[in-house]
Amino acid sequence: MNLDGSAVLSAAPEQVWAVITDPAVLARTIPGCESLQQVGEDSYTIVVSAGVGAIRGKYAGEVRLSDLSFPKSYVMHASGSGGPGSVRATVQINLAPSGDGTELTYSADAVVGGAVAGVGQRMITGVAKKMAGQFFSAVDKELVEPNVVADVIPIAADVPAGTSADAAPAPVAYAKAPAAAGGWVPAEARPLLVGAAGGGLLTLLGVWVGYLLGRRG
Repeated sequence: MNLDGSAVLSAAPEQVWAVITDPAVLARTIPGCESLQQVGEDSYTIVVSAGVGAIRGKYAGEVRLSDLSFPKSYVMHASGSGGPGSVRATVQINLAPSGDGTELTYSADAVVGGAVAGVGQRMITGVAKKMAGQFFSAVDKELVEPNVVADVIPIAADVPAGTSADAAPAPVAYAKAPAAAGGWVPAEARPLLVGAAGGGLLTLLGVWVGYLLGRRG
């Protein structure tokens, strides 16, 4: 299954890249995002609650980034599962100057498994593009309003006896944070590694799996 799309955002590529690497922005703009956690270098997990009408479900997703070229492009390798099905996807994301703003384009190649595979591709892609549009509209709003740096919440990990706690860093979760006054926060000052850029595009998996969970719940 293929899904291609684009959005024009109201800032230069460097600023767009910085905003989509801000965990607070992702927590507010990914539909139904409950948690976003860094589990390794350029590796993240996310939990999203999504569905249709009164029927809702949760899915857990993982993402790994490769081929990062700031502020032009990266590749996201992602997976999500929940309820009756699963999705695996590879997404190419590109940023290019467009007048005073940036054109973001994405091309996703996805494999859908389980009962969800029985839902028509046209229906899935139609809903996915609609919700992706909502996501990018929310991101664009963030570009013209004061930024927020997310609360960073270390998650204690079990450390075996006789092992130094410094041997491996604990996972870090990025929680939603209230809006804060202030101006633009430069990318180099943000607490999140550049790899979190892929978190924003996890909304595509959220659309596919969350929507289908609602239909099949």
